[in-house]
Amino acid sequence: MGFFSSLGSFVSSAVSSVASAASSAWSAAKEWAGAAMGWMAEKAEGFVDGVKKAWQVVKPHIDKIRMGLRAAAEAVPIPWLKTALSMLDKGIGALTAFENSPIAKKVDAAIKWSIEMAKRWQAGRKQTEAQAEAQEIDDLLDETELAQAKRHQETFRFAEREVVPEEQRHQMELAAAINDFEVAKADMAKAIAAGPADFEHYLRLRATQKLMKMADKAFRAAQSVDDLSADDLFLVRIASDLIKDKPELSREAAARLDRLLTERYNKKLQPFVFEELVASWAKRAEALGNQWSLDNLVHAKDTMLLKNLTIARDIQGELSPEEAAMLAELEQRVPQEKGKLDALAQNQRDIQRYVGAAEGFLQLLEKTPEQLEAEDRDFLQEDGPAVGKLLIECADKEIAFNQLSDEEKALINDFANAFRKDSQQRMKEILEVAA
Repeated sequence: MGFFSSLGSFVSSAVSSVASAASSAWSAAKEWAGAAMGWMAEKAEGFVDGVKKAWQVVKPHIDKIRMGLRAAAEAVPIPWLKTALSMLDKGIGALTAFENSPIAKKVDAAIKWSIEMAKRWQAGRKQTEAQAEAQEIDDLLDETELAQAKRHQETFRFAEREVVPEEQRHQMELAAAINDFEVAKADMAKAIAAGPADFEHYLRLRATQKLMKMADKAFRAAQSVDDLSADDLFLVRIASDLIKDKPELSREAAARLDRLLTERYNKKLQPFVFEELVASWAKRAEALGNQWSLDNLVHAKDTMLLKNLTIARDIQGELSPEEAAMLAELEQRVPQEKGKLDALAQNQRDIQRYVGAAEGFLQLLEKTPEQLEAEDRDFLQEDGPAVGKLLIECADKEIAFNQLSDEEKALINDFANAFRKDSQQRMKEILEVAA
């Protein structure tokens, strides 16, 4: 089971806990929707062109989101920083007084490191936006600093878990969050520069981006350290954990994040993660449609020229050497162009099918049975599991759409067509409005 498939098991347990308030059919449909989204994310190379091609069309939007987050962070001061610096500086003694040992020295070094990071934030807020833009690379931890920050991250985790008294825990979590934010920011920048290795990696990158945006908003809204809750600091921690090469998200952390997202943003954890898959595929399908339109214009012109030269040859009996050479070339090129256009159109249709199916699963995860019934979409309860099982089988056995039976094709097509417009709207909200 992959990382995001494991979210399905979390949702399954969450669904079972409210099964008494919903029909068994609805509960089963939600479980299959969660499982299908996990499989589609982890086996996506078999559904679409691959993450590298999808990344080409979403990267400009991701860059805009990243720069927008940075510009907002630089333009707005952090009122609590000065107090936090003083609190952490004065609190070092209390936070490291639990024992005279190597771990105490490591905690002392980690807190001092976070203080320096906070001072860097404070200095950065005094820059103009143009200066910040010019110094973007310098704003990130370099490789040596990043390695050091990750060592301090391990120290903070151990200290919080094993030795820090409850009364000092919030101070320790604040120091850890400052360090976590820098780690997540550096790792995210590296991931964006290199491009994601697969869709699972892409989804973690986008989840990290969104969590950091939420955390930064909380940081800028807080007037004092007391305004920063444990949940605010938790968002930063999860962001830094998700972007790791080996992501960490325990069942307890997933449950807490699910609660937090629901309370603050009316967004459950699985849709929060997997809606990015729908958006990236929808954007890829849009790009393929645009490419088909451009290529079809060229093909139409070549087809018309081929027709005119053929008629001229038939009427005149012969053509000039230049025209004859052009006709010979077009007789080969036009059929090849037609074949490429047909393949491009088929590819776009395949992706649109999976986009629509994924959107349907997301709505199963997002909405209540009453909401679906009010929207005349309670068919999700019956068709959702069947489509989910079918797509998981396609992913697991690498079955192409054209290899399915007519009945199976019709089921996926009907399911996908019902949600195509919704998926396009989601793409705009995620990639365009957010940017």
